[in-house]
Amino acid sequence: MSKKSIQRLTIGLTLLIFFVFAVALYYAYNRYYVLYYHEQIQLFRFEGSYFYAHLVQPGGLSGYIGTFLTQFYYYPAAGAIIIASVLSAVFLLFYNVCKSSGRIEKMFFIPFIPAALLMTSFSNIHFYLEAATSLLFALAGLWLYVSLSSPTIRYYIGAPLFAVLYFIAGGNALLFSLMIMIFELATPQSATLKTNEKQHSTRCKYLYVSLILLCSVLLPWLAWKMIYTVPAVEAYFALTPVNFLFPTKTMITLWLSFPALYLVWSLFSRKIEQWNFSFWNVLAANCIAVFAFTAFGAYSSYDRKADMLNQMAFELEKDNFESVIALGKSYPNSNRLAIYFTNIALAQSGHMPYRMFHFRQIGAAGLFLDWQQTYFSMWYFGEVYYRLGIIAEAEHCAFEALVANPKEPNAQVLRRLVSTNIARRDSMTAQKYLRYFDKSLVYRKWAQQKRDNLASAMADTEFLIPNSPVPSRHSDFFMVYHLPDYPLIMLLDANPNHRVAFEYLMAFYMLQKDIEMVKWCMDEYYGNFGYSAIPTHYEEALLIYENLRLADDDFSEKYQISQAVRNRFERYAKAYSTAQGSRRNLELLEKQFGDSYWFYVHFVTPFSLQEKDKQNRY
Repeated sequence: MSKKSIQRLTIGLTLLIFFVFAVALYYAYNRYYVLYYHEQIQLFRFEGSYFYAHLVQPGGLSGYIGTFLTQFYYYPAAGAIIIASVLSAVFLLFYNVCKSSGRIEKMFFIPFIPAALLMTSFSNIHFYLEAATSLLFALAGLWLYVSLSSPTIRYYIGAPLFAVLYFIAGGNALLFSLMIMIFELATPQSATLKTNEKQHSTRCKYLYVSLILLCSVLLPWLAWKMIYTVPAVEAYFALTPVNFLFPTKTMITLWLSFPALYLVWSLFSRKIEQWNFSFWNVLAANCIAVFAFTAFGAYSSYDRKADMLNQMAFELEKDNFESVIALGKSYPNSNRLAIYFTNIALAQSGHMPYRMFHFRQIGAAGLFLDWQQTYFSMWYFGEVYYRLGIIAEAEHCAFEALVANPKEPNAQVLRRLVSTNIARRDSMTAQKYLRYFDKSLVYRKWAQQKRDNLASAMADTEFLIPNSPVPSRHSDFFMVYHLPDYPLIMLLDANPNHRVAFEYLMAFYMLQKDIEMVKWCMDEYYGNFGYSAIPTHYEEALLIYENLRLADDDFSEKYQISQAVRNRFERYAKAYSTAQGSRRNLELLEKQFGDSYWFYVHFVTPFSLQEKDKQNRY
């Protein structure tokens, strides 16, 4: 086998390994943070108005193709293969572009650099697939351009190709124009040309480059004035980091890497060919470099905590409460949103009065979220009200999230709006939202199922949507978000047997360390629920009330606290007294009693709603 064949085989195998590795990375480690989130943030629809809505934006066709492919993230294996294919296509296109300036197979690690940077960029929630498809169009256009050997043909095709790419790929057409200028200026003239021919060729080259530069400035300006109703920055830089919501250094480096690497390769490729290095050493060095860049991309793209948070949201939507609880237990720090999800799952599975303090708690801030008019805040904010059966408020939050969505009407929120309107027996509004799903590929069956639910709900007032919360009865009242006990009390007054509302109210007062209100809540509502015995955490709170000497003569008879809990409390009191001033004893105390309400009362400083909390922010 010749050295050239070995080189090609090595490049092919390296790319195959890179592809397989990328599939595994996104399927196993970035499934929820990348695939689940991006599939949920949009709803691709096969209809003319949806296609037209993309076309009236710069780079609309790239955007349309990107959203079309993103819908297949619904199937994690397909989503992982799509991303791995895009990464591999970036390598192949840039490899062939660089090949026009020299034997890039000697330095084949260079085209892997943008692929690794793109791998990292995909892990950002504000980086959408349409930006990557736009890049692919720009690179494909550049490959077509540099493959033309005749300068005359290139000069005729350059400006029209830029115009086509601008309307297809948006601001990435500027990347195309920059790189063809580098190509033309860095390509040496033929040695066979005479002096006067060289001068003429040089004048034509500079005139052509000036023409491309003029087109790059003028065409987006004309499109902004005459075609698109977008800001001037978007007209020039759509689908590039300049126009991203929150561009990162990695994204900026990714875009700059194409012209920078291409310029360096164009200038030094012929010198590199003269280097007399060992064939096997060069091959090994390339493979090691590719491995290093891939490892960097994988390490930078995997955010374990973010993936766990999105998995918790996914499992909560599927009512897999035990999975949410397990994830909450293993979450590496006291993230507010993770605690919020865990508490919802504990309440829905009936574990809140028994296991709540087995998990990290930060106060009422981990039980409810603050009202913030952003997509994330409003979507997650409404989850607890949906689970409590306050359907009107859950719909309100979902609609606010719909309006605040930075992308488009999306699957996640629209599904919630369908469910809330079925629960409220609002047939017209439910049908309005269901029509979005009629043109969807992956949600058509779901929409038909919901139409069947709607028909049943309209025919039977007692019908409940399977796997949905029971709508609660309540009179009209204001949602006092910074005082969540107010709506909970109103909810319990209208629904005396609403056990989850009672447990949330108890949890709120316990997290606030308001022992007197804990006792009031027990006196007022506890008897409505038929507990076989007082739940453990309630016993622990009542023991505090008793030891504060607030209990009256009837207390012991009314609340018969188990001897086991009383004995544990005595052991805790002794351990607490010996732990003062001793770090080792304090650690031992936490190990033995960290799952008790007593430990929370003594050692956790609670954060209230609307209180600035940088440490546990979500």
